[in-house]
Amino acid sequence: MWHEFYQRLEGGEGDNVPLRPTNLATMIRAKDPANPRAGLETLNSRWWLVPYFHRGPVTDWKSMSTTARIETIDKSPPFREAYNARRALIPVTGFVGFDEPPGWKKGQPKRRWEVTWAPKEEVRYFAAIWDRTSPSDVEGPLDSFAIITGPSGADLLAIGIHQPVILSLEQGLDWLDLKGSGKASLVTQTPAGTYTLSEKAREALMSRDLRRAI
Repeated sequence: MWHEFYQRLEGGEGDNVPLRPTNLATMIRAKDPANPRAGLETLNSRWWLVPYFHRGPVTDWKSMSTTARIETIDKSPPFREAYNARRALIPVTGFVGFDEPPGWKKGQPKRRWEVTWAPKEEVRYFAAIWDRTSPSDVEGPLDSFAIITGPSGADLLAIGIHQPVILSLEQGLDWLDLKGSGKASLVTQTPAGTYTLSEKAREALMSRDLRRAI
């Protein structure tokens, strides 16, 4: 499974911020969906898509919609309209996956893997869809997104996570083009050597003293 990714802080060379479900993240979309190459816009959007038809509080939307499966994105009720009309890119410098080590038991920590590519920390883009609704507990409209995933390639198959679609900017512009091939052009089963996995326990990210202090 995976539920964390990194974006580079604007103006902070080498600084990356981890983002988790319900966080606001930078999202890119076409100013004119019929012609993405005419111009793009960026905005902060919620990671965990809430579909256009939801009108209750955000907290009442219980379905896990941080990701949308490539196999069913054009048929699933929360995603199909967004797939047809509202596509997006999420700039990323890496993401995190988790798996269960040998002998793992429920309640024990899972192994944490940071997934990167070469050149390291080069910005690439998750293929995504976005939607807009007006929940009763939010002032104004809420924009939110889901990241598209598919069957894992060789590098990620071992840790058993559903792999996000990762694109270059040129591929991303093709994805944004509603007149293009859509999901037919998206690839997740990438060959071995596409990604690098580094095991990094959560404890290694923060000293024990600091963990106690907060």
